[in-house]
Amino acid sequence: MIRRRMFAAFCFLVTLSFATLGYAVDLKELKKDVDEGKAVLLDVREEVEWKKAHLTKAESVPLSSIATDKHARKAIEKYTSDPDLKIYTYCQSGRRSVLAADMFKRVDAKVTPIKQSYQELLDAGFKQTKDTDPMYDPPIDMN
Repeated sequence: MIRRRMFAAFCFLVTLSFATLGYAVDLKELKKDVDEGKAVLLDVREEVEWKKAHLTKAESVPLSSIATDKHARKAIEKYTSDPDLKIYTYCQSGRRSVLAADMFKRVDAKVTPIKQSYQELLDAGFKQTKDTDPMYDPPIDMN
């Protein structure tokens, strides 16, 4: 009996690990889509991380702000009005972007998580806005 439970748990973990691996997003293609307005990047890192630095064309939607279906639906509704717009989430390492995409899927929004790291996005050519940039004008109240 114990062996069967251990085997079942092992199978579940293996299945879960394969499900979360998924496919990596082609960052060069993504950059092209973002530049052409065919895709939007949602930064699901928290506000303090956003204020320090973020991808220039991204919009802030902190993971903590979409914890309930009601909040997730409200946060995503302005992006789902265009059925051709591709919606992507990103974070520092890719883990939170997967969680956020799952939260949006619960409210029937098609969102693709970027599992690559923030640094990989920068390496792919995405521009970054930092709080040390002289032209930095954060969309979030700094007070």
